[in-house]
Amino acid sequence: MSEFYTELKTLRKQQGINLEEIHNRTKINLSYLEAIEDGRFNLLPHTYIRLFIRAYATEIGANPEEIVNNLENFLGNKTSAPKPKKEESLKKLEKAQSSDKENAVVLQNHNAKNVRTETLKGIILVGILIFSIYIIRVINEEEATNTPLEYPSEFVEEGPITDQDLQNNFDILSEKIQELKSEPPYIFKLAAAERVWYLTKIDTLKPIENLIPSGDNRLYKFGQTFEILLKHTRGINLYLNGAALNSIDSSSNPVRVSLSIADKTVTIQQFVPNS
Repeated sequence: MSEFYTELKTLRKQQGINLEEIHNRTKINLSYLEAIEDGRFNLLPHTYIRLFIRAYATEIGANPEEIVNNLENFLGNKTSAPKPKKEESLKKLEKAQSSDKENAVVLQNHNAKNVRTETLKGIILVGILIFSIYIIRVINEEEATNTPLEYPSEFVEEGPITDQDLQNNFDILSEKIQELKSEPPYIFKLAAAERVWYLTKIDTLKPIENLIPSGDNRLYKFGQTFEILLKHTRGINLYLNGAALNSIDSSSNPVRVSLSIADKTVTIQQFVPNS
């Protein structure tokens, strides 16, 4: 079974996102992003790893809470140790008691220099803790400040569209079927002038929800089938192997595009709210 961080790297590549893009948007050092994908979580304190992997997960369209939980489980599995047997526990207890006695003697014989050294260590640790708290607060404040500026849009997002929503609340306004004339390799491009929620399904992989910010684009490679469901198509342009799909009308309502290599077809369904 693959580790969760290798699945993150696979998901990022499927989304057509490179690490440079994530670095530009989150300002996270590229070496830390590479460490996340390699499972090297010992490069930074635990608090920073949690913050960075949460931002990374958001950028590639994964569930941040689920990924953080996976991180905690992974670190717990890596560091958990078997419970000691009863005899071993007794021996350790005896050792601890003996060590406590020895430590008591050592503490009584500490000179003024050792006391100053321990005090200095304590001051340094407190300083590091205060600095860490300050850095975390600064990061959180910057995220809160920058988020609205990263995704400016006049279109109000109301959440995802499910198949159940389409069946219960929408009717098919039109369905167009065109001949697919492109040759492999097949590359689908989504370019957005407005922020939009969408869902993709590539070949036999599970569907993936995502949110693309305005002014951004995504590339998807597929072999046999590709399907994309967009919550709206305002300011949206779609391309297959560099050729625009001109049959997509600008609409505030959902649109589904399905490509089948076996059937050599491109099917475009436009939906409207049912009355």
